[in-house]
Amino acid sequence: MSGEISIRQATLADIPELVRLRRVMFEAMGFDDPAQLDAADISAESYFSLAIPADEFLGWLAVTDSGQVVATGGVVIDQHPPGPLNLSGKCGYIMNLVTLPAYQRRGIARRIMQVMLAWLKDRGVQRVTLHTSDFGKSLYQELGFVDSNEMRLEGGQ
Repeated sequence: MSGEISIRQATLADIPELVRLRRVMFEAMGFDDPAQLDAADISAESYFSLAIPADEFLGWLAVTDSGQVVATGGVVIDQHPPGPLNLSGKCGYIMNLVTLPAYQRRGIARRIMQVMLAWLKDRGVQRVTLHTSDFGKSLYQELGFVDSNEMRLEGGQ
């Protein structure tokens, strides 16, 4: 393992790494059907190839001094109507925060989160949401995230 880790914004050239670590995340969540994961990889590659140049998805990579990508995180910004608690109406959604197991518990995910949160703040995004696993919950709480009353309808019922 290399010593120095740098954080940088993802480019189109990084799509294979974004897809690879996204798959690591899904496998850690218990997805184990190779055909389903392969289909998700293909769809994600297509999505990133359109969303990155359009600035609809912004990703960050943690890279070792030898060039190995060991963690990623991403942001999507949605525009909602402004309200009293969110005058810009911009809502940032943080996703795909994943660190390779050999690099966990070194503060890498925290560094990526801090970069993403600063980037969002610089753009006037007042509301930021995410979904978490039990493993990541304490990090998000330490960064000021609180549980909310969000509900979800799956499958377009």
